[in-house]
Amino acid sequence: MSRFRALLAGMAAAVIAVLSAAAPASAHDQLIASSPTPGQALAAAPASVSLEFSGDVLTTGAVIVIADADGADWVAAPAVPQGATVTADVRPGMPDAGYELRWRVVSADGHPISGVIPFTVGDGEPLVRDAGATTDDAGSGSADGSSRQEGQATQENPVIRTVLIGAGGAIVAVALFALVRFLRRRPRSAGTGDADR
Repeated sequence: MSRFRALLAGMAAAVIAVLSAAAPASAHDQLIASSPTPGQALAAAPASVSLEFSGDVLTTGAVIVIADADGADWVAAPAVPQGATVTADVRPGMPDAGYELRWRVVSADGHPISGVIPFTVGDGEPLVRDAGATTDDAGSGSADGSSRQEGQATQENPVIRTVLIGAGGAIVAVALFALVRFLRRRPRSAGTGDADR
């Protein structure tokens, strides 16, 4: 009986290990705040922009682009990641118009995420992209200029993978349990057969 309990304990530990290893895969960092905010109408051009994420991002791979209708970039210097915050200075002389803050960072688990934050300066009209607009170096835009995270779709896949791994672990545990029960019954059956003879 002690051997049977040891096998059950081993199977339970294996299932727990599989589930705990799969769970962190669904915890990619996400954008939780920004300045400017999506769709914000600024009275004057900002001196800098900032992004705040749910966790620290890697210091390499961070890109911020502030694009106008002509595709010109108004960022004065490369993005500066510091912990969970990424900032970038803006070039002076930004006219009243609509803009897109396009960003891309690499979360602490190595997963790249990106998005687009539309905003306007002064009396400028919101920047409207064509339906066939292509993605750029820092992110991807939508036809209505709305904010969208490119990494959102891929972040859902690990959740499904976690469920599948958990279900697979449960199936393996049940199969091993059935195998152990079968192997425990075989000697008794064989012993009964010998007694009958």
